[in-house]
Amino acid sequence: MLVIMQNVPKIRSMKPILERIEQLAGEAGQPSKSEQPEPVFEHSLEVRRLSFSYQQGQPVLKDIHFRLHRGQKIALIGPSGCGKSTLVKLLSGYYEDYDGSVSLDGVELSALDSESMLLITSMIHQNVFLFDSDIKHNICLDEPFPETVLEAALRSSSLYSYVQQLPEGLSTTVGENGSRLSGGQRQRVAVARALIRSKPILILDEGTSAVDRQTAYEIESSLLALPDLTLITITHNLNDELLEQYDEIWFMEDGRITESGNLSEMRDYGGSFSRFYQKKEPDLQTAGSLPVY
Repeated sequence: MLVIMQNVPKIRSMKPILERIEQLAGEAGQPSKSEQPEPVFEHSLEVRRLSFSYQQGQPVLKDIHFRLHRGQKIALIGPSGCGKSTLVKLLSGYYEDYDGSVSLDGVELSALDSESMLLITSMIHQNVFLFDSDIKHNICLDEPFPETVLEAALRSSSLYSYVQQLPEGLSTTVGENGSRLSGGQRQRVAVARALIRSKPILILDEGTSAVDRQTAYEIESSLLALPDLTLITITHNLNDELLEQYDEIWFMEDGRITESGNLSEMRDYGGSFSRFYQKKEPDLQTAGSLPVY
């Protein structure tokens, strides 16, 4: 009896593993990935009546509706805690247990493989992890890419000219977690890493907040100039020159998208975005004379 009691913690610790094995065994009887339709994003991603809660708690997202067209550029803005990061994580496949409808070109995600959104989206966070290796490895991650594709990713991420100036070029080591690179250079490596995989949707979740404003402006401008890229940017940098380049601004508060439109429309409307915008310091709304660090 004593031996059994001593091993109760071990027995309990095995429960999640056994449950996972049972889940995998159940999935084995499901259609394989090759038998299921491949995710396609040729025209639009439509979200209807989308709601989401963490472990049956207070809803984080509430009754969200939108249609995102391929090539569209969206700035997602709102106060901290309003649900912006949760929304983009859900769109990139982090969560599956949501209420409502999410469809790619009219096909519900439930009809696709559980990792479908991961196959069509890339996400860049504020904190970028880099391996203690060279620049090329940190972009390609040991995947083979043609030199022309690699060069295109370098140019689109504004990393090309920097690499050309380095004696060892792409073979330059970056140090532990990119310690030999500046914040802006690390962000550019992350952008190139995302772009080289040619996924149609790129999400910046405060992806440029760790760098100086001029570098952030340059990175974001280069992404906005890519016509086929669908871009969703979470930002608190209310820069007029950048925001004017976005097709729409979606303003979130209390788990909902409450306002949408271009910068001029949103400012003139006089709603929550206008008040949020006016609270920002004037120097955050211009970038033309910012120094390069």
